Amino acid sequence: MTSLRVRLPPANCLVAFEAAARQLNFTRAARELNVTQAAVSHQIQVLEGHLGLKVFDRQPRGLALTAEGFRLQKAVTMGLEHIAATVEDITRVRNPKELTVSTSVTFANYWLMSRISKFRAKHPDVDLRMVASAPIRNLAAEGIDVAVRYGSGDWPRVNAVHLFDNEVFPVCSPGYLKKRGKIRDLKALLDETLIHLIEPDRNWVTWSSWFGAMGVAGKPTTRGLEFDNYLVLIQAVLDGQGIALGGGRLAENFLAQGLLVRPAEATLRTEGAFYVLTPTEVPLREPAKRFREWILSEASDERPDSP
Repeated sequence: MTSLRVRLPPANCLVAFEAAARQLNFTRAARELNVTQAAVSHQIQVLEGHLGLKVFDRQPRGLALTAEGFRLQKAVTMGLEHIAATVEDITRVRNPKELTVSTSVTFANYWLMSRISKFRAKHPDVDLRMVASAPIRNLAAEGIDVAVRYGSGDWPRVNAVHLFDNEVFPVCSPGYLKKRGKIRDLKALLDETLIHLIEPDRNWVTWSSWFGAMGVAGKPTTRGLEFDNYLVLIQAVLDGQGIALGGGRLAENFLAQGLLVRPAEATLRTEGAFYVLTPTEVPLREPAKRFREWILSEASDERPDSP
């Protein structure tokens, strides 16, 4: 891959451009950067020469960004702000008891939050910070000490420890099942109001794939309901609007409280599982060691096959 030094304009040009694009005035940009107006103008000329196009329209009443300049401003501003935030984060004095944990919104909402008070009671000195974010990124670069993710367990730059497997089965509210009556067999589910998650990620088990794994042929007789957010989907199920596929460990609290029931006992164990991730680039800090030990123990104690 070609080096960034070759692909990018000189850094000074980008800093000068960001200020000039924001101010739309070379003089004010120069004052902000503590340089001369001629220096800013020169940096913009170098930038435009590197790009081979104009980033500003010089108009009688001032500057205006060209279409290309507008696109570049968005990218440069985002990049420089990210760099500045990262520098600020890595250079601040970090509390040795601080712990940053990242999970998906779904996992945090339906499994972790009901248990996190146990960790806080056991480790009251740990300054816990929760980040609800699903994408897998560079944990060390993001300042994440521990993450929980669902997948194959194969991610770069992390140590992945198995937390628990995932089982998927139909769930609905007691009220829905009472109104509709007992489900005779799996094929009868095709006549029910099925709730779908639209635009699922590659790990999501759809109704189509679940029926296929169960050996059920045919298509639903009604359109059902579709949602693009799992939290909203579960709320619709709780409200008695239909039947959805639920993850076993994420639905267990609702099942234990009687808020959800299983209209059919058929269960699909997925290829993916939940894992506890820690970055490999940096030493594991003491609060992270405690959290990893605690969450693994918490999951193990609650497994169905636990003694």
